[in-house]
Amino acid sequence: MSQAEIVHLSLDDTWAAIRERLRATQGDRVILVVPKDCPGLDSLVDLQLLSRQVAAMDKEVALVASSRELRELARSLGFRTFSSTAWARRTKWRAPKKGTRSALRGPLTRESVGRAIPAPASARGMGIGGPVILAIAFMGMISFMVLLAAVFVPTAKVTLRPVIYPVSTTLVVEANPSLESIDFIGVRVPARVVELEVVGSDEIATTAVRDEPEATASGEVVFTNKRSEATTVMSDTIVSTSAGTTTRFHTTQEVTIPPGLGSRARAPIEAIEPGPSGNVPAYSINRVEGPMDRQVNVINAEPTGGGGVSQVTYVTSADKDQLSESTLHQLKENGYSAMVAELAEEEILPRESLLEFVLSETYDKFPGEVSDSLGLHMRALVRGTVIDREDVELLGLRMLQFEVREGFQLLSDATEVRLDEVTDVAYDGTLTLRMTAAGLSWVEINELEIREAVRGKSVAEADEYLTRHLSLVEDPTIEVSPAWWGRLPWLPFQITVEVVS
Repeated sequence: MSQAEIVHLSLDDTWAAIRERLRATQGDRVILVVPKDCPGLDSLVDLQLLSRQVAAMDKEVALVASSRELRELARSLGFRTFSSTAWARRTKWRAPKKGTRSALRGPLTRESVGRAIPAPASARGMGIGGPVILAIAFMGMISFMVLLAAVFVPTAKVTLRPVIYPVSTTLVVEANPSLESIDFIGVRVPARVVELEVVGSDEIATTAVRDEPEATASGEVVFTNKRSEATTVMSDTIVSTSAGTTTRFHTTQEVTIPPGLGSRARAPIEAIEPGPSGNVPAYSINRVEGPMDRQVNVINAEPTGGGGVSQVTYVTSADKDQLSESTLHQLKENGYSAMVAELAEEEILPRESLLEFVLSETYDKFPGEVSDSLGLHMRALVRGTVIDREDVELLGLRMLQFEVREGFQLLSDATEVRLDEVTDVAYDGTLTLRMTAAGLSWVEINELEIREAVRGKSVAEADEYLTRHLSLVEDPTIEVSPAWWGRLPWLPFQITVEVVS
């Protein structure tokens, strides 16, 4: 028996291309490997054309296809079908009986069935051996049904629990507004800059304290006439001390000194400046300011008193700086909240990406001014950088793939990509981010290969094979139905493989 020649079809092969590839084969046995959705063999008409072509070329052709529907259609037209190339190569092809070759290779029609299947015995006459033939036919039918039951009735479920290994990686990622797509080589993601102008006012209490003159000192002076006639001293005449720091007072009412040299008159006085500086001892006020000093002399026989101070709060430069900082922070938070509200669901605006710029600020008090509070009206620009959550996760998962050992795969539902911090913000909005990608990995398991490997084996043989070839946390669980059968089905599609963590 010659070795079958294998022809792998591609997704671009039309029926005409398949026919030419068949003509180019040398042997009389050909295995066609048909990919899913092959345009040249995707309908019953294409398979009928192939059947006629095979009959005309006098070749035996088998199909290897993953599509169960395609295999069933091909079998209805007399083709041998397999789910894998390995199965097709190691399975012996029985040669068709003489006279039925073209019927098996051609379309399944009433005429071809009539040629391929002999007429029933009743049509030819049962003869003497009729009962024996009937008994043999009955036994054959029973055997055939038993064979069908053995092939199609049993089912099996194989449960595997592979060993799980954690994987993680830390990345330094650049979010760049000038990018349009993810740069996996440079570890960069696209970003966009958003900005908003915000306006607000705030007020703080001043805390700096100082002594401030509160009450004004008062007292009485005695004017002595230097002339022989009467002399009138007007209200608001200024008198002062002459020793040390000059303290000035003014008379609070008009007085007239009687005529005669040395005559006297008393007048009330009040310090011009409030505070304790107006409290002077007796006989210290001895000077009259202005032209009146040539007409009268002055003296205070008693000390003045009543001048005092109180503590007041006032505006400082530190108050201004503190108010500016707190107001700008509040405007920044207001701008951040407003911009986040406008984002799409999958977008992220890291708070650390925000930059704020003061456009104008107006204070209601000046430094040094006595006040219990300081108010500010500010206008500012808030700018931030927005990144797409899906871009970050896709980059993180791609980088995490490099940490997975060969022969293993990531658990898709057990991965996490986390932004840890923004380490740098450029003026143009470019961010430098540090993020962590973590997940779980387990050994790659090809369910088709598992079914093919364990089909037809006893439960013990299948268990030994799986334990030896796979990295499992615990022994595999194999459930066969019916339970007394003790062997896995021969047909792979009757074996279910479940991989659990």
